[in-house]
Amino acid sequence: MDIDHDKGTNLSPAERARAMSQALADAARRVRLARYKTSLSGGGFQARRGQRAMRIFVIVSFLLLVAIPISCSAIYYGILASDQYAVEAQFTVMGGEVQATKDGFGAAAGIPLLAIIQDTQIVANYITSRAMVEELEKAANLRAAYESPSIDWFARLRPGQPIEKVVRYWKKMVSSSISMPSGIVEVEVKAFTPESAARIGKAIIGISEKLVNDLNARTTADMVKSTQIELERASERLAKARINLEQARNDEGILDATGAANLLNKLITEAKASLLSLQQERATQLKYVQETSPQMRVLSSRIDATRSQIQELEAKLTTTKTTNNAQVALSSSMTKFAALDLERQIAERLYAGSAAALEIARIAAERKAMYLNTFVWPVEPEYPLYPKRALMFVLIVLVVTGVWGILVGLVALARNHMA
Repeated sequence: MDIDHDKGTNLSPAERARAMSQALADAARRVRLARYKTSLSGGGFQARRGQRAMRIFVIVSFLLLVAIPISCSAIYYGILASDQYAVEAQFTVMGGEVQATKDGFGAAAGIPLLAIIQDTQIVANYITSRAMVEELEKAANLRAAYESPSIDWFARLRPGQPIEKVVRYWKKMVSSSISMPSGIVEVEVKAFTPESAARIGKAIIGISEKLVNDLNARTTADMVKSTQIELERASERLAKARINLEQARNDEGILDATGAANLLNKLITEAKASLLSLQQERATQLKYVQETSPQMRVLSSRIDATRSQIQELEAKLTTTKTTNNAQVALSSSMTKFAALDLERQIAERLYAGSAAALEIARIAAERKAMYLNTFVWPVEPEYPLYPKRALMFVLIVLVVTGVWGILVGLVALARNHMA
């Protein structure tokens, strides 16, 4: 309190009381002002325990998670990153004349044959496979295109890598997709020089076409082989049927049972006609000549001989003598010969059908059932499309800033709960 003692001696008690209360009010106001300033300068987080550690964490995390990654990405994408050139190729797997028509599902849905779709999927998957990498190493010197020292360290393929890591790297540099329902295969290849990109793209087209040709050759070879086997079986069956028929003819002593039966029937018919004529003649002459006359006895003998001949011929229709003097029914021989001849006819028809199928398979083997129709060829690019420097830098800034903000927010939230 600032009350002047000398002046206070000249004041009245009331004035002295008012001065005392004013001094106390001023002192209280100064204390409240001092507390307010203290709360502004040293309150909030700073007044809490661990504020120094919190401030250090924020600064260090910003440096580690934001400043350094952004600086490194700016240096890499601005200075170090190698240009990557991309080539595009588009093709379809089409069927030839053998498979020109659509199946039921394809006709209803308006899409190609299921076989064409399957071959298209095979080619698209083959492009990113290990087999393609091995073929490209022979055809386009794949490793040399991606192991060059001029490529930046982060993007190039390390020399001497095993094939599994090369395949993994190759899947990052190539992409293939199928556009349905047209079945167009779109391929994009990235390389670090325009020449390498075009060379690898053209090699992919050539290797893919070779794959389709190999699939065709394998299919047609299997078809020719199966029809050849069927022809051999039909040939063996036909030969066996002919041998059995010939053996039966030798055993029965008859060349053609049906022909023999027809001949006997003809002879029997002629003999019966002759017998009828003789009987009519005898009946006519009996009116004028006696039965005991020589003329009538000759005529009767002829009638008896003709009747015996008919009986003998009719007996041959039911029995015949074989080479071992055994009597065998001709009807039985006819049944046996008919079965053997039917087997021969069936074998001949099977043989003719197998021979025709083999000829068709051979013609199909000489014709392309499937072929690769490339309508967008890979050409040398003029401008590098990758890496997308600005886009990648912006994405990195957003990601690291977001991660850092979330981390600081979580730490601050945990600190508030612990305070």
